[in-house]
Amino acid sequence: MTAQTGAAQTGTVQDALFGEPAVVETAHHGPAATQDPREVARLVGLAQDPGLFLVERSGQVLRADPAQPGRADPVARHDGDTVAQLLDSGHLKLGGTHHLQHAGNEGPARSVLVPRTTRDMVSRWDHLRPIPESAPPPETKKQPQRSTGVIGVDVVEPGKALVTLGGAGHGGTVLRDGARYRVENDHGTHIGHASSYRAAARLLARYHGFTPGPVEIEHEHRTYRR
Repeated sequence: MTAQTGAAQTGTVQDALFGEPAVVETAHHGPAATQDPREVARLVGLAQDPGLFLVERSGQVLRADPAQPGRADPVARHDGDTVAQLLDSGHLKLGGTHHLQHAGNEGPARSVLVPRTTRDMVSRWDHLRPIPESAPPPETKKQPQRSTGVIGVDVVEPGKALVTLGGAGHGGTVLRDGARYRVENDHGTHIGHASSYRAAARLLARYHGFTPGPVEIEHEHRTYRR
C-alpha cells in the first residue's frame, strides 16, 4: 500500500519497528553503496561479534548488546545502509528470528550471518599490505640562527674589499659597481648589490644563513700607502 503527499513524494506504509504502522519514505532508490573494503571488513566483524540483527518490517539494523543478552541498539544509518548492500550482494545472509528488546519495546528480528566465502574474503584482505594513510608533515622546528661574530671587511684597494664572516668560515668580495657595490660569494658568484661596504658585509652574512654581527672595516690601502 502506498501513500502520496502534495509534492509527489511517495512512501510505503509499513509496520513500525515495534508499534503502529508508519509511512516510510521511498524517494531514495536504495542504500548508498560503499567501495571501502575497510568498512565492509568492520561490519563483517560486527556481524560475528557481538552480532547484528535486521528488523524486517522496518529494515533497521541492530547491534547486539554483549552486556545485556536479548537487548540490542540501532547502528548508524551509514552502517545500516552498508549491511543492506552486503545482504543484497549475498556477502551477508539472514538467519533465524530472535525476540529482542530495543528502546523500551520488544519484537522479532533476524540474525545477520556471515557466510564462509565472506569470511575467507575478509581474511585475504587482512593479509594484503594496507595502503598507508598520508601522514601529516613533521613539524619543522626553526633552528636558531647563528651569529657570524665580528665581520671583518678589508679594503685592499679603492673600490675592492675582502669580507671574512668571523669564525663562520665564509666570506666574499665586494667590488665598486658605479654608485653601488657588487657582492660576490667565496666562489665569485654574484649574489646582489649593496649601498656600502657595511651593507655588503651584512648581505653576505644573511646569504650564508647567519645573523650579521658587528662590522669592522679596515682600509689596508691607506695603511700601506707609499
